[in-house]
Amino acid sequence: MEIGCGLEVRRVNGRRYVYFWSYTRENGCSRRRWRYLGPAGADGTRRRALESLTAHYSSIKKEVDRRLAVMKMKASAP
Repeated sequence: MEIGCGLEVRRVNGRRYVYFWSYTRENGCSRRRWRYLGPAGADGTRRRALESLTAHYSSIKKEVDRRLAVMKMKASAP
């Protein structure tokens, strides 16, 4: 499982645009997915970037917590 996400600014025809990327699982493989957030510097783009990062890291934390609980349960089993 790949854990990660981030933001990237790409220049297209002299203008800057922000994209959010994250890893997803498809058919047993990790794939990097890109999502357009908007023009760089726009208030709405900044808000969407923060929301995207927050949501992704929240879901990662839940998955890590779940996996740790399973490992602890297995480790304490006789």
